[in-house]
Amino acid sequence: MKMTIVLDTEDPEGISDVSKMVKILQVRLNLQMGGSKEITKLRLIRIIQDYAKIIAFEQGHENFKDAKYTNLRNVKDYVDGKWEILD
Repeated sequence: MKMTIVLDTEDPEGISDVSKMVKILQVRLNLQMGGSKEITKLRLIRIIQDYAKIIAFEQGHENFKDAKYTNLRNVKDYVDGKWEILD
């Protein structure tokens, strides 16, 4: 689908309507604009835990469970401490 939008710069209400229309199209077409994504706390915990496991292997641990910082509880506590500053 192709669409051309023509704006009248002297019509603020028309510009506002076009903005609403574009937002509706973004939702209907499932488009991500602006490059921003929302992340849940659980997803962030999993991402950090996965990264901690990589670090553990690179530091020579044969089993990532040998490194305390890969423990789910420790990662959760870390994320809980930082979660509030993300807003």
